[in-house]
Amino acid sequence: MNKKLRISKSRIRYSIFITMGLLACTGEAAQDFVPFVIPARPNPDSPIAYPSSQPIKTNSDRLVARSGHFYRGEHRVRLWGVNLSFGANLPRREDAPYVAARLAAAGVNAVRCHHMDSARWPRGLWNARDGKSITPEALDRLDYFIDQLARHGICVNINLHVGRVHSQFLGLPKTNRQYDKISNIFTPALIDAQKQYARELLTHVNRYRKVRYADDPAVAIVEITNENSFFMWGSEQTLRTLPQYYADILQSKFNAWLRKRYGSTDKLRKAWAKGAQPLGKNVLANGNFRTMAAGRSAPENWHLEQHASCKAAVSRMRYKGKDTLRIDIGKADDTEWHLQLNQGNLSVKAGQYYTVIFDAATDKSRKINCSLGQAHSPWNNLGLSQQVELTGKWQTFRCGFIARVDDNNARISFSFGGGSKVPVYLTNVEFRPGGRVGLDKNESIEAGGITLFADSETPARTLDRMRFLTETEKAYFNGMRNFIKNDLGCNALVTGTIVFGPLGLYAQSDMDFIDAHAYWQHPRFPGRPWDRGNWLISQKPMTDYPAEATLFQLASKRLLDKPFTVSEYNHPAPLDSQAECVPMIASFAAAQDWDGVWLYTYSHSSDDWDRKHLNSYFDIDTNPSKWGFMRAGSAIFLDRGITPFISHMSVSLTDPGGLLTSLVRLHRHYDRDMFRILAEGDRFARKQVLKAQLFATFGSGRRLGEREAVSTEIDWTVEDTKGFYAARGQGGWVYIGHAERFEKATDGLISIAAPDFVALTVTALDRNPARSLDKSRKILITACGRCENTGMKFSEDRRTVGRNWGRPPVRIQPVEGSLILPKGRWICHALGPDGLPTHRVPVSYYDGQSVLQLSPQYKTMWYLLTRER
Repeated sequence: MNKKLRISKSRIRYSIFITMGLLACTGEAAQDFVPFVIPARPNPDSPIAYPSSQPIKTNSDRLVARSGHFYRGEHRVRLWGVNLSFGANLPRREDAPYVAARLAAAGVNAVRCHHMDSARWPRGLWNARDGKSITPEALDRLDYFIDQLARHGICVNINLHVGRVHSQFLGLPKTNRQYDKISNIFTPALIDAQKQYARELLTHVNRYRKVRYADDPAVAIVEITNENSFFMWGSEQTLRTLPQYYADILQSKFNAWLRKRYGSTDKLRKAWAKGAQPLGKNVLANGNFRTMAAGRSAPENWHLEQHASCKAAVSRMRYKGKDTLRIDIGKADDTEWHLQLNQGNLSVKAGQYYTVIFDAATDKSRKINCSLGQAHSPWNNLGLSQQVELTGKWQTFRCGFIARVDDNNARISFSFGGGSKVPVYLTNVEFRPGGRVGLDKNESIEAGGITLFADSETPARTLDRMRFLTETEKAYFNGMRNFIKNDLGCNALVTGTIVFGPLGLYAQSDMDFIDAHAYWQHPRFPGRPWDRGNWLISQKPMTDYPAEATLFQLASKRLLDKPFTVSEYNHPAPLDSQAECVPMIASFAAAQDWDGVWLYTYSHSSDDWDRKHLNSYFDIDTNPSKWGFMRAGSAIFLDRGITPFISHMSVSLTDPGGLLTSLVRLHRHYDRDMFRILAEGDRFARKQVLKAQLFATFGSGRRLGEREAVSTEIDWTVEDTKGFYAARGQGGWVYIGHAERFEKATDGLISIAAPDFVALTVTALDRNPARSLDKSRKILITACGRCENTGMKFSEDRRTVGRNWGRPPVRIQPVEGSLILPKGRWICHALGPDGLPTHRVPVSYYDGQSVLQLSPQYKTMWYLLTRER
């Protein structure tokens, strides 16, 4: 901390004491929430509005990727943006100008047009009658909106495939994943449909700009498909259970790949035989459940776990020709492991292959999970977690895995929570070392019947499957990019989808830039997906949990020499700590020198711009705890109020076995956890990512400049479970955490009296040239606690409001405390929600230092400092 900014703590405490006494006399101290509705129509006279940007008109305004970053001409460009979802991409003609102006006033210079293909007019592009063609009125609205955005210097990122179910309109069998995901990576008819949609949209001539989308410099980015990969969450289960039509296509491609690679069955059999192991002795006790423990609710040697008031009971019976254990579920919630049957005291050795075999059935289709993990703290998984789908017919399941570490007290567990009350029948459970097999005696290249998955397969077979999937996925994305660039002549930058682990990163490596998404405490839905009346969040500030934080995972997905963006990010409402969202991502991204950030999402609606309350988890347009920080975020990220770290760490993902072999090994061991891959590969900790830029590379890893940037510091600490995040640069400060930690953590710079959790930023608004806080003539202080609607009704544990989101106006918790200002003499005004001054706020001077009192009496989250001349 700069010693010139310090003041004695006794003076600060005295100042706070005097202020709090005055507030108590006026009755303001008891005030908790105050209305803060930021108008939908920006005030052009606001002193904090972002300076006007040049319109996007000619090819000289075209965004290009070069030397690992975005440029226009010779000038480096960062993108500070928001998503627009569904109908929000299609505002009415009378609304579009002020929507664009409001975005620009906050410093937004890019929007991501998301979910345009997911719905029929007026929520999407497709006609309302049959959904088979694009509605002309929708295109006209989009044309006009793009033109209005471009007039304010805002470029667009057009998402091609997000939610379109092409299989439905082509008359193909239903896929087994929402929005045709995964199947549309390899199915020719679905790929052709994506190309046709791309052709129809990108070759459309904008009526107002007189140019094709493909040629318009305002259309800066085209994204091929949203969150879609062979390596995404739940992908193996999707691939194992593909409907026959799609399974046959993928198997045919796999067999063709094997023929090209090996040429004959004999060569393939020899290659896949490496690592084969016969099944060893079953080490599980009472796997047929014949012995029930006296006086206990579970079979002997087994334990029935019931958590969070969930209930289950077990009994012996005969079901469809087999003696079995029946598991009846009395009460279940959305968490699968809250009900489980397990057996512990098992020993496993790191690197050893094991096989779990069991028979299972049910009265009605449902899923259960079979896993092997520690039977002790920290309860880590040891290599197996596989979901299986049960039917009314007996099935024998065979699950193989490699133990990740040695453990003398492991447990096999069957989890059957997840909300379903359908009973489970289970018998003949075995746990054996070995069991790896290569090519089955009935499989051959010539017959073309080699399956993509086999039970307990050898490493060589697994490696070939993963190689095939990786090459198939990369060919899809490269093919789509070539079609967009070459066949359609599109000049926009093209990205594929977000990174899903090391294999997903490789599949994206030929795109123009690398992209990622992250959410802190995304809502969960115990019943039906996206049931707005039945959802939960966990009230956890990310500031308190750096070991779980999204930011380190994001950093690990960046590929050396490629621009890197985060096109979806949020800490959803109604988190009590949601005000941490924008300052954290802006400051971390600035220090890491990322190239673009889009908050998810500005709005979902085309005609509800004047709303004065929160209406969902994600919409930020009427959420002051997010939208109120966007101007500070633009100063931090766009204008480099926090400058990038000088130090670089690049970690190689390649070993002597070859690139794809190395990536498969990493995927098999770490799944999609890129941070663990890099951290364990290069032996660094999270704290080092708070001092240096992080990259993955397919070449040689290296470290450059073992030092911090002179002007940038990030500290992230937790004391007694209470976190504090601090990012400091020449032109911006970010402080987030619990009130009691501010004074010590800021070395006396800031003291907070209330509320308990606060996000606070101090940002220079000078742009030409960008100035340090000590030299700035205009500084914005933004501070906020919680944010809620009036009358919002939380559950007792504050994990949900169900449908009870309350009513207007939206309100914030204003902050009470003291802040030592950058050197100089200042005039301070509290600003209203429209950005105009409402009150003159006195600045006190002690020993040549300026001190500002933040107070609820001003009913604001914005304070504007102007330097006395």
